[in-house]
Amino acid sequence: MADAFVTQGERETAQLKRAAVSASAAAVLLLTLALMGWMLARVAEHPGVPRGVGELPSWFTGAMPVPGARQRFPASAEAAGEAAAAHRHEAGTTIASEPGAAAAQPPAKATPAEGNYTDFASGQVEIALKEYVFVPSRIRTRPGTVTFVLRNEGRFAHDFHVEGPGVDIHAEKFSPGRTIRVQVTVQEGEYKVSCPLSNHDERGMHATLIVTSRLAGG
Repeated sequence: MADAFVTQGERETAQLKRAAVSASAAAVLLLTLALMGWMLARVAEHPGVPRGVGELPSWFTGAMPVPGARQRFPASAEAAGEAAAAHRHEAGTTIASEPGAAAAQPPAKATPAEGNYTDFASGQVEIALKEYVFVPSRIRTRPGTVTFVLRNEGRFAHDFHVEGPGVDIHAEKFSPGRTIRVQVTVQEGEYKVSCPLSNHDERGMHATLIVTSRLAGG
């Protein structure tokens, strides 16, 4: 009889333990579902966490928001201009770029010269680059430091190369709508100006530069 009472007690104890385990599992499940529901509600209210931010929003971390404070997002980095300083093969040569097509200073007025050449007596030579031509394509200027103001008025990227007596300057390509300035020290003689990008030179994108001290008004 005593053994029967012991066996019954053990069975009741085992049943109580199973009931307690089931109740605990149910409580954990309910708590998990409640937490997931809360998180889904918060995400629906604030969809997504912005990528690339240094700090998570206060609603996500649980931190108390500071009254009047605004959440800051990193500003996107400004794209670097395609027109940049390239190879400098000549002492005193500088290459610079400008974001707009307009030159910073009023350009010196070019005067037509005999033989369909355009004279730039001031030492500032303005050239428009298009598909597939330099305008003007026959240029004359004086010896010394020459500033080429190059405006890309075409639909594609172009670059700039000038070679001749003592000079072999190559500026990397720059995109449509941009203006770059290239300073070159030249001496008397004939130079070739071209766009060596792809097959642009072969398609006619080149010009002749004559450097001479015999210019009108000189």
